[in-house]
Amino acid sequence: MIIVLAKVTSKDGMKDKIVGETGTLIEATRAEEGCIEYNLYEPIDSENILLFVEKWEGKEFLEAHVQQDHFIKFGSAIGDYLAKDLEISVYSSEEIEL
Repeated sequence: MIIVLAKVTSKDGMKDKIVGETGTLIEATRAEEGCIEYNLYEPIDSENILLFVEKWEGKEFLEAHVQQDHFIKFGSAIGDYLAKDLEISVYSSEEIEL
């Protein structure tokens, strides 16, 4: 499984505009083949931070995701609202027994 953490830092007062652009992205992404989970979180201790947490069945599905129109359109739509580039971390995980 592939896990992605994508931190979005908005300009002051722009976080709600970014959230407003996520509806189509989230709905369409959750319907993509290989998507296990795709959620947006808003930390309670930060006014300008959003965090996407994604889980994919494999790297090939994540690679296909970033080529989708809804993903590309979202990136274009929020560009002016960002204080800095997205901080993206990608991890590979394996199930273990406890």
